[in-house]
Amino acid sequence: MVGGPKKTPPSIGPSHYTTFDEFWQREDELWELSLKESIRQKKERIKKLNEKDVSNMQARIRDNKIPKD
Repeated sequence: MVGGPKKTPPSIGPSHYTTFDEFWQREDELWELSLKESIRQKKERIKKLNEKDVSNMQARIRDNKIPKD
């Protein structure tokens, strides 16, 4: 080979974390943030579905005709 054996590319930049605990602390923070966002989105979807159901129900009630005896 010209230029010697292939070398492993260097890592991109220095590590952000200096210790094992700091790394996992950051991972835990990201996990918690992700969980909170998922819960918020779920509540938002449920709220939209409930609003949609209520408006549909009101339309069905208005369209409902009382039978004459």
